[in-house]
Amino acid sequence: MNFAGEIASLGEIDIAPLQAAVAALDEARWHDDETRQKLFEAHASTNTIKLVFDADYRHHAPTVHPAFGEFAPVIDPILHTVRAHYARTLRQRRWIARHGAGYFVRVILTRLQPGGQITPHADGGYSLSRCHRIHVPVHSNDDCRFQVGDTQVAMKPGAIWEINNRLVHAVSNEGATARVHLILDFVQPGESVLDRDGTLVA
Repeated sequence: MNFAGEIASLGEIDIAPLQAAVAALDEARWHDDETRQKLFEAHASTNTIKLVFDADYRHHAPTVHPAFGEFAPVIDPILHTVRAHYARTLRQRRWIARHGAGYFVRVILTRLQPGGQITPHADGGYSLSRCHRIHVPVHSNDDCRFQVGDTQVAMKPGAIWEINNRLVHAVSNEGATARVHLILDFVQPGESVLDRDGTLVA
């Protein structure tokens, strides 16, 4: 979703429980599904575990995969924190009262190996332009850089970031360890945003 900026901090959260759950994953789990890598060339060098995801990138009634239940105990506090962030102002609460509660249309774990890159790209399509794209680093290193527009950051585990995914963004992992992020796409029904394509409504 477009906003007035390139990247925004949403705070921090204890990531240790999710770190432990991810570290315990068998390597084969990262190769169960390559849908996202086939859909988007920019993500060809990543691995993904789908928790809530649809190949058609639908904006309503997303598919909840078995892995969501597996990870629910350790990601529920993160989901709660993100929901609370988008209900913190009176204006936001009025939108919720009028249009209904927000929901996560996509929840995935994605891994970028040492030396890997996510090539420069800007997200498009109906849903990706109307949702808040949230990144929560689970495992990372100081030599993994996330670029959004003209801003470059080394995202630390436990930080919560929203990126302006309508701008060109890219990732380069020049460190010696894999980078794993929890990526959340949050939709607030009725929310309007001024986009390069005009005013869009979630």
